Amino acid sequence: MGRFFIVQGVSLLLSWGIIRWGLAGSWEQWVMAQALGAALLSWFFRHPPWWMILHLGFLPVGAVLWEVHWPRWIYGLGFIGLLGIYWSTFRTRVPLYLTHQTTLETLTELVELYQPRQFADLGCGTGTVLRMLAKRFPQVEFHGWEVAPLPWLLARWGTHDLPNCRITLGSFWTPSMREFDMVYVFLSPVPMSALWEKICAEMKTGALLISNSFLVPGILPWQTRDEDTVMPLYLYQPPGWGARGI
Repeated sequence: MGRFFIVQGVSLLLSWGIIRWGLAGSWEQWVMAQALGAALLSWFFRHPPWWMILHLGFLPVGAVLWEVHWPRWIYGLGFIGLLGIYWSTFRTRVPLYLTHQTTLETLTELVELYQPRQFADLGCGTGTVLRMLAKRFPQVEFHGWEVAPLPWLLARWGTHDLPNCRITLGSFWTPSMREFDMVYVFLSPVPMSALWEKICAEMKTGALLISNSFLVPGILPWQTRDEDTVMPLYLYQPPGWGARGI
């Protein structure tokens, strides 16, 4: 989080220099220059791609809200809403991603093909994947973990009538993956190496890890589905219990 505001501060100083040099004639131009500068700095320092979007909108959105003069309670409500959604994103560096419909169809095919008894969605967001699969496969037990309160609440509400689906508020790093035959993740590049170590140490031989969009560094996937799409699924088979040090 500190790096985010450092980039914002550096861009503010640079854009202020643009005003002093007479290259920006209005405050709107200055705001846009600052936003573009922050996004470029974020790209230069190889921060996560979604940070560029945040940088592009941070000051412009703040400027718009400053001009609107909404009641103070609206800003407080907006802050609480964002906190409920993004909660620990700056710490985990895993934003909220929503699974595409075509990916849901591919997941359905994989569950039909491999017939898991226990399916886990690590970082299940609003529960879209679990809700669809739990309805389609009532004989399979589904379990999801979500650390952000608002998406977890939506996931719980959306699956409250599905007896074969459980949503847990909390981190997926603590519980063991020993009982699961299939694990689905849509995270970010940051935690993939640590996740692979956990999977190899805890999942049984023959189990399947499915990663949406993000590869495990240094590990070739056993299979790739929809490799020609923007969001391919990478399938990994862990070597079994106790395989640490991968």
